[in-house]
Amino acid sequence: MRHSAATFLGLCLALACCPAAAQKPTLHIGSGAAPPAFDIPLRDQIIYTDPGFNDTLYPVSVNNWWGYMNQHGRLVVFPEHDWADDFYDGLARAVARDKTGFIRGTGEWVLDPVYPYADRFAEGRAVVGDGEHFGYIDKTGKLIVPVKLDGALRYREGTAGVMKDGLCGFIDAAGDLAVPLRYTRVRSFHEGFAAFTRSGPAGGPDVVGYLDRRGKEVFSDTTGGVTEPGDFNDGLARIRVGEKWGYLGRNWKMRIDAQFDDARDFSHGVAAVRVGAKWGYIDKAGKPVIEPAFDAADDLEDPLAMVTLGGKVGYVNRDASRGITPQFAAGQPFFRDYARVAVEPSFGYIDRVGNPVWDPRHALQGFINKRKKESALLLDNDDIIHHRTIDPPPYREPIPEPYPPDYLYDEQLPRTGG
Repeated sequence: MRHSAATFLGLCLALACCPAAAQKPTLHIGSGAAPPAFDIPLRDQIIYTDPGFNDTLYPVSVNNWWGYMNQHGRLVVFPEHDWADDFYDGLARAVARDKTGFIRGTGEWVLDPVYPYADRFAEGRAVVGDGEHFGYIDKTGKLIVPVKLDGALRYREGTAGVMKDGLCGFIDAAGDLAVPLRYTRVRSFHEGFAAFTRSGPAGGPDVVGYLDRRGKEVFSDTTGGVTEPGDFNDGLARIRVGEKWGYLGRNWKMRIDAQFDDARDFSHGVAAVRVGAKWGYIDKAGKPVIEPAFDAADDLEDPLAMVTLGGKVGYVNRDASRGITPQFAAGQPFFRDYARVAVEPSFGYIDRVGNPVWDPRHALQGFINKRKKESALLLDNDDIIHHRTIDPPPYREPIPEPYPPDYLYDEQLPRTGG
């Protein structure tokens, strides 16, 4: 049955206002028998599966040790790390004894955990740091840029924003300076343009605008009217004019007038905007596709966007005709078909219709699929994956996650967020 936008939002609002109802998911939360009960902490043997060649890997926690499950919800990398990240460029960050390194899909170290700080790989490069300064390494661990920068962004579109002595510019793939250090603030390149801020004439307002890939300033505002430029996505850039947000086109004219109290980037043809205290979504003509109703709203990660209502996280599609009712203590956007969700202090994964892959509602300390022992499982692609029972890692108290979720990454220098 297809729900109307009003029907879905009505269900969401009803759950937010009625705590008793919120404990019982009512929309697209899966079906079938309830998952088995879990021991807390987990003492029974667990089922470990040999990783397949085409597996997609997702970080999981078992007794507060981190490993990986595959797309079928089976443990494929034994939980032995203090923390582990998603895979990017074929490698994933992992932490051991307060230092960060990089692992391959088997869980083995490719680059040993020796870095006090390390960002994930992007375009074959990763930012590393000593706690005060930053540089770049390649996937062999070779230092491409010495750890002497005051700030460094991920590579994007062949360049990376850097900061030294309070001024920002861009380096190319070889680590050479491509745009001089002359800006007080920069953002990463998006669709060929990067937002900048630089000091204006003495006593005058800052100059705000955009650079092209050659470092040429192709748009600038010297009046002080533009107070914050954003990134181009789907051909539009969110931009704050005075205290209101609108959207700029690539012809450097306003496509959607500045009228919103806050705004996010366009993604898949829609953007989240805030009117007063509530968030909704607009299309590229500036027309509402979901009226403001949520306490918070994230970008549309086709086909669902993460939203918050009444302190609970859920997901909604582009016109609010269907979704997953807000019910989770925390969540992250959909990534590689699954979303990470939490019922404190644990996290698990759901698929796009809300079915639990690792169920966050039935364990408090770590997740594991306690299936019966099997010698082998025949998959559709005729690969044989072997299962064996092993002892779980001993329970330990949770260790704070050392890095924020990737969707909170701040693509701006000077840094103000994750």
